[in-house]
Amino acid sequence: MALTGSLLAVPATVPAAARAAEVVAKKPWEPAAGGFFNNPWGDTDSQYRIERQIVAAIRHAKPKSHIRIAVYSFDRVNVAKALIKAHQRGVYVQVLHNDHQYTQAMKMLKKALGTNRGKKSWDYTCKTGCRSVQGVLHDKIYLFEHTGGARDVVMTGSHNLTRNATVHQFNDLLVKKDAPNLHSMMLQLFWELKKDKPAKPLYEHKVLANYQLWVMPHPRTTSANDPLMRILRQVRCQGANGGTGTHGRTKIRVSMHSWAGDRGTYIARKLRQLYADGCDVKVMWALAGSTMKKTIGASTPRGQVPRHANGYNTDCDELHEVDMYSHQKYMTISGHYGDDRSASFVFTGSSNWTFSGISGDEMILRATGANLVKRWNTNFTYIWEHRSRPVGGSGGFRPTPPTCTSARAGATERRVPATTTTDPTFSGRYWEND
Repeated sequence: MALTGSLLAVPATVPAAARAAEVVAKKPWEPAAGGFFNNPWGDTDSQYRIERQIVAAIRHAKPKSHIRIAVYSFDRVNVAKALIKAHQRGVYVQVLHNDHQYTQAMKMLKKALGTNRGKKSWDYTCKTGCRSVQGVLHDKIYLFEHTGGARDVVMTGSHNLTRNATVHQFNDLLVKKDAPNLHSMMLQLFWELKKDKPAKPLYEHKVLANYQLWVMPHPRTTSANDPLMRILRQVRCQGANGGTGTHGRTKIRVSMHSWAGDRGTYIARKLRQLYADGCDVKVMWALAGSTMKKTIGASTPRGQVPRHANGYNTDCDELHEVDMYSHQKYMTISGHYGDDRSASFVFTGSSNWTFSGISGDEMILRATGANLVKRWNTNFTYIWEHRSRPVGGSGGFRPTPPTCTSARAGATERRVPATTTTDPTFSGRYWEND
């Protein structure tokens, strides 16, 4: 009887298992939330890791929902095709560009969507900045009302929709889903950009429970009123607890694409002061000004601030322009911040540490969370240990120098990052420095 009972019990479990499998199979796709990072030195999978997140959200967007994108550079034809297909299945697609280029991908979108911002779908190129008096649209914003099983999806960081962003640059992307308050805040910014006229006020600082958003341009910026300096003045170097910081010291990590000029110098001076005060500070850059480098490198009673560079020229171009580098603009703070001794913040967005990084359509988003800080710091540590070199020292990652004697014809073209003037169209297959 025991054997019979056991045999009779088996068929009863099969339908239950099948039903469970069916439920799992029917669970809709959702974007993964958190931090995403590509690796231009890696294989195809790691190079296109960020772009895949964006394209997947486009492909799963629901009919009659909105996709809204505001981005500086756009040359990815595959992304344009995904947006056009979304439009054809009833998704409302709205895309804003800066005016420094007119690529095949942009032409495709304008033809398929039109340029009338009064309609449900459109593709529009702003005249210089979208909500600023001058400068450029330099934001990188990707908003999805309903994609797969998720609503109110926000993606932002340093990533442009270019080939350059995948094979030449390290970039980062913050992804948040089912975040209606954050989505609403970013949507308000998108609506201001859409108008293509100066916003009132130009500068905004918006605060939510777990997020803060700084919207530029910031007029008449000085070290006293600079939003970033106000952030850094909240840092206290001792007393970190709750699993944050490093042995009680507040921990700061900076990965900055472009760090130069008077603004870059006073930011460097502040970070050096924080290091002298006991903070655990490490900084890394791709492009840097000479005065800033001297300032951050000046000795303190604790020694010099640890600093690395991650820009490399590997393609023999005659301009000696770096072609492998970080395009990230992030900072993490873990520890004592204001009255909070266990703060965990990621600051990411489009803003370089230059005056041009605060004079156009730029943004900085602060996201709160120990897991987010861990993700960004893991990325920082990888680049620090494997794809950068000490400034003024030996060791580190030093790829074999190119052995050619002339520029690789037609491969890339130089373009100064985040310029404030319209650029001509060059003949290169894609921008090398964008």
